[in-house]
Parts: sequence; C-alpha cells; structure tokens
Amino acid sequence: MKRFLLLLAVLALAVTACAPAAAPTPAVTREVVVTRVEVAVEKPKTTVRLSGWAANPQETALLESLLYRCSLKNPDIVVKYEPITGDYWAKIKTLVASKEEPDIYYMDIFQFPFFATKGVLVPLDDYMAKSGVKKDDFIKTLIDAFTGPDGKVYGIPKDFNTLALFYNKELFAKAGIPEPNENWTWDDLKNAARRLSDPAKGIYGLGVPADAGRFPIFVFQNGGRIMKEDFSDTLLDGPEAAEAARFYTSFRAERIGSIPADVGVDWQGTAFGQGKLAMVFEGGWLIPYLREQFPNLQWGATFPPAGPKGRGNLIFTVAYVISSNSKNPEAAWKTVECLTSEESQKVVLSSGFALPSRAKLSEDEYFKTRTESLVIFKGAEFGTPFVWGLRGDVVNEQMSKALERIYLEGQDVSASFKQAAEEIRKALKEQQ
Repeated sequence: MKRFLLLLAVLALAVTACAPAAAPTPAVTREVVVTRVEVAVEKPKTTVRLSGWAANPQETALLESLLYRCSLKNPDIVVKYEPITGDYWAKIKTLVASKEEPDIYYMDIFQFPFFATKGVLVPLDDYMAKSGVKKDDFIKTLIDAFTGPDGKVYGIPKDFNTLALFYNKELFAKAGIPEPNENWTWDDLKNAARRLSDPAKGIYGLGVPADAGRFPIFVFQNGGRIMKEDFSDTLLDGPEAAEAARFYTSFRAERIGSIPADVGVDWQGTAFGQGKLAMVFEGGWLIPYLREQFPNLQWGATFPPAGPKGRGNLIFTVAYVISSNSKNPEAAWKTVECLTSEESQKVVLSSGFALPSRAKLSEDEYFKTRTESLVIFKGAEFGTPFVWGLRGDVVNEQMSKALERIYLEGQDVSASFKQAAEEIRKALKEQQ
C-alpha cells in the first residue's frame, strides 16, 4: 500500500514537471506620438525716455504721431515721452548734473555749445555709419550746426525755421507798389516802407523790433558777423554791424517803421495781422498764426532783401541728442533714426507745423502749392545758425539793449554797440 502511494506521488511530480510552462502575457505596444508645440516667447522690450518742451498741442500731437509710427517699425522699443513744462533748460541742466536725464532730449542750437563742451552727449557718427545715415542726407547748415569742435556729430536736426519777409498784399495794392520778390535790395525795402507808411493812421512800412532774433540778418547782409567763428570775441562794434544797425534803426527814426510797443502789441506778428505793419521779418511760425487768427488777411512771403554784401538769414533749429548716460544707446539711436527718417520728415512737412531737415524734401510736392514755406526752407542755404557761443545769452541781451538805447534814449549807434561789445567781453572774460 505504501509503495502504491509513493508511486502515485512520483507520477504526479513527473506530470507536473512535463507540463508546458504558462504562456507569457503578451506585451502591449503603444505608439507614442510627440507633438512639437511652438510657444511664442515675447522678446523683452527696451524702454527709452524722451523729453522735449510742450510748446503747444499741435507740436505734441505731431511728435506722438511720429512715435506711434516708430513703435510699429521698432516693436521691441518702448519710448516714454516725458514733456517738460516751465523752464525747459533749467530742468534739463539739473537732470544732466544729477545724471537723471532722459535717453533722448531736444537740443536747441542756441544751447548746443554748452552741452557740447560738457561731454554729456553721445557722438553719433558710428551709429550713422552702421545705419547708412549720411550727413549729406540733411541740409548742410543744419547738420553742421550740431557738429562739435572735434568734428563729430552730436545731434540730428528734427526741424528748423528761417526768416522770410512777410508782406500785406492789400496794403501794397493800395499803395500801387509791386509786391516784394527775391531780387529786392535794402533800397527797395526802404523805398517801399516809405510809401506804405501812414503814421496818422497807425500804419508803418516795416517792423524793426529790438530783437536779437531779427536784427542780425542785416549784419550778415552787410558782410559782418555777430561773433568770431570760434566765439572767442564779439564783432558787434565792427563797422559792418554799426552800418547795419544804422540802416535798421533808421526805419523807426524816419517813422516808416516801428517796434511792437509803438502800435500797442507785444509781438509784431499781431500788428502784421491787424494791418498796422505792412512788412515783417518772421519765421514759419507766423503762417499757422495768421491762418487761425486772421483768416481773411491777404499776405505773401519772400526772401529777405539782399544787402550790400549779399544775402543773409538766421537759422533756428532743434535736434534730437542722446545722453552719454543712456543705458540703451542702441535703442535710443534707432528711435532718433526713425524720428528723422525721410518717411517721418514727410509727416512733419505735411503737418504744416514745421520744416523738415532732410535736404531731398526740397523737391516734395508739398512746396508746389506753398511757395511761402519753400522760401523759408531755402533760406537755410544762405543762413547762419542762431548761436553765439557759451555766452549767447549775454550776446542776445546786449544786442537787444543796444537797439533799445538807440530807440528809447537816442544814443548814437556806434556808441551803443560799442557799449554792448564791452559788456559781452566782460562776460567772456569771467567765463575763462
């Protein structure tokens, strides 16, 4: 019995040993599909600050429209416009002294010598070369005006103005005088003023204010200068300046010209609009003023008359400059480049608010129907920048005072301008 049981156990083990192994569970194969998802990562934007003066709503609107266009061209740059109200130059100089000035700011030609000698502006020549911007792209007298003593360009002119001879067409027609033209001389100006004047009715031929922004063109037309080329000394007491002053002040002395106070206004542009002055020397800023305030006035504009030594004019211009403290000079340059591009300058021209600095735009269609603006534009060809060196403030003050002494105190012309020159030299000496 025991043997039988043992045999059964052995057989069971044998059967178990010979049984096939359990089939393995088949592996489940999964195809993994990797989908590449491109996530747009926004490029970091660079912020630059820009400051200028807010002269009027039109100028602000014009700049903002240009900045919008530039934002489309340079989407990676954000320009923060920080207009300065009040005393712009006092504020800018304070910011520069504390190294808190904006990356880009307006630079008037009159103030340029001060900043150019302080090492606070970035020379733009290398940036211009990389961008293909040439000095020849701009009106020569404008770009040269913002070139420092070292020959480097420190500002790109954004716009400018010169003086034109504005005249009242109705008064000329009544007097039976042909309207002024570009061939006029000092003699033509004097003769016309004489025939146009009627002091009994409060009408004078020419405005001759004691204004350092008007009188100098007569010095230039007489072959003289206000200052030496390097601004080291004044030439106001020279024979050319004295002769020009004699001619200029003779209009009021002969009662064929007047200063604003003579006709009860603060600015001769108003007197011109009122018909109290038949002719005035003013810039393009007079055009929108006349259109807004005196829309019925019939007027024209031409080049200032030539003097004994030829033509002469003043250039009033403003540039964009970049601070040497800017942390983003490349972005600042791209902004300046865009603001002064031919495309942007065409917008400036079409606005009618200012004249562009691009030389090529003298051929623009805009000028075909606006000859008075073309006169002001072309005035830069024979103009002198309105800048007298580091003590230009004193030069302007003394020039105006010299004219006032002649007008109001009857001082001799040569003596008055000699006195002005002495005061200017004192200021220059104190500066050294």
